[in-house]
Amino acid sequence: MLLSRFWYGVLALALGAAVFVLFVAAQLYNRSSHRAMSEALSADSSAVEWFLNDDARKRSSALIRVALNPALRTALAKSSTEAKPGAELREKARTALRTATAEVPPELKFDHVWAVDAAGRVIASVDFEHREDWELGGYPLVADALHGWIRDDAWVWKGRILRVVARPVEQDVNGEPVGAVIGAKIIDDTFARAVTKRTGAAVGFYAEGARVASGAPEGFDKANLDQITQDLKLLDDNKDYVEKGRSEVRVIGQHLGVVYARLPGEAWELGAGYAVGRLAASVESPLNFLDKANNDDKSEVPTVLILAGVLGMAAIGLVLSFLEHTRPLHVFRGEAARFAKGEVDVLAPSRFRGAYRKIAADINDGVEKVAAKGGAPRKAADLEQVLGPIPTQPAMSAFSVPLGPGEPRPDSRPSYPKPMVSPRGPTRRPGSHPLSGPPPARDSVEPVEAIEEVSDAGMAISALEPASAPGRPPPRRPPPPPPPRAPGAPAVPNPIPEAASAPAAPAPQQDGAGDPDELTEWNAVYEEFLSVKQQCGEPTNALTFEKFKGTLQRNKDALVARHNCSRVRFTVYVKDGKAALKASPVK
Repeated sequence: MLLSRFWYGVLALALGAAVFVLFVAAQLYNRSSHRAMSEALSADSSAVEWFLNDDARKRSSALIRVALNPALRTALAKSSTEAKPGAELREKARTALRTATAEVPPELKFDHVWAVDAAGRVIASVDFEHREDWELGGYPLVADALHGWIRDDAWVWKGRILRVVARPVEQDVNGEPVGAVIGAKIIDDTFARAVTKRTGAAVGFYAEGARVASGAPEGFDKANLDQITQDLKLLDDNKDYVEKGRSEVRVIGQHLGVVYARLPGEAWELGAGYAVGRLAASVESPLNFLDKANNDDKSEVPTVLILAGVLGMAAIGLVLSFLEHTRPLHVFRGEAARFAKGEVDVLAPSRFRGAYRKIAADINDGVEKVAAKGGAPRKAADLEQVLGPIPTQPAMSAFSVPLGPGEPRPDSRPSYPKPMVSPRGPTRRPGSHPLSGPPPARDSVEPVEAIEEVSDAGMAISALEPASAPGRPPPRRPPPPPPPRAPGAPAVPNPIPEAASAPAAPAPQQDGAGDPDELTEWNAVYEEFLSVKQQCGEPTNALTFEKFKGTLQRNKDALVARHNCSRVRFTVYVKDGKAALKASPVK
């Protein structure tokens, strides 16, 4: 089996190498994905910044139509010369401002628009309620616009981020500004989705330590951006974020990469900014490659070549198994069958290979040792295999001893120190013949149990003893045997009550079952068997000589037919605390 075991080792090494390569490939893939994610995040952050700058320029351009509105320019110029603008002037400015903002394209629509005079007082507004004395001149954005500059900025109002642009309003071309118009766009989820649509990046805007808006491309769960709220607390210690306004790539969780950037302007000092996130395409185990791969990836795999390799390796294993296991076993089975039939006397080790050669040599050595000892006793066989089926509940009088009318039933037999055989042969009590007297009653028949077994070489035949019937007390135990007497002391007879005396064995009869000498020998065995049973404390009142003789005759016939012997000798011995018989064929 050396080649098969070597092949198993080769397959195990190949499998281990394949698993090792898959895990290394998974780690390499994850590392490459994280590196690609970092590069993509830097590009995404720059793309979002460019989008915000471009959006500010477009919105600033959209305010040109508002700043050139004649009615609004006249109202702002007049308000700049008055100490307190009146309600009529404010209404004219409000109407002109609404008319001008209606011409702004829908994609550049503002959420709030204000018109301020040269003193920074808010004269009119659209979609924003304010007091009459409210002013915006204190904001750097508004102050720069009143001095003729076009500016954009980010404000944080009540937890919301506003993208604000301002443009000066001039009464005369190249003249001093008479006021300014300011447009504000609230950064919400709609604005964030527009950023994502243009840049393809997942972006989240945050202010005052909380996320206020987010947008994500298809396939990206926005719930991942909720993790930036916990990470914002750690940005105060990030040197790049504090000094440059943009952090390096930070990995949150296992596969979420984030880059933080501050919004310029007043929002910088308030901690407002945006975070760009991207998930790394990573695998947790080699099996996840199948989930990540699509049909195009799977079609590029050389499936036919892989199947051919698998089938080839399996074929090699089957051939080696056949040569080293199946074929030698078939040869050994055939030789063992010939050996069992007697066609060969020994198993030729030269016909076998490997371990079977040693097995054949060991079998030959064992057979020679058994033959040198003159054979070995075989294991005891089943009693029913020799005697045939034995009924658990036999017919009436099958194992019972009929008694005469009025005769008491004996409970036990006396114990004899050694078998006793009467020279005149056994006698029978008058009236005890089975054919004399009335038939026994049904309740006098006791069920019996067959115990023990019978074999060919060494036969162990158990007695057939009655089982206790329901409602009947068990038979009394026989009296203990007399104590051993000292040498020279006279023998003390053992008094035996007549009611408890054992039934005498019947005289030998020549009924075709054996010669008179054999019947006499069986009678002696019967007496010895009864004595041993009594000494072992077993009941004997249901065991008759006729039944005992029939059992011996069946065993004798079976052994004579099997071993071709002239006679069978039976001996009594004790097995497991019970009396038993051993049958030995005699040539």
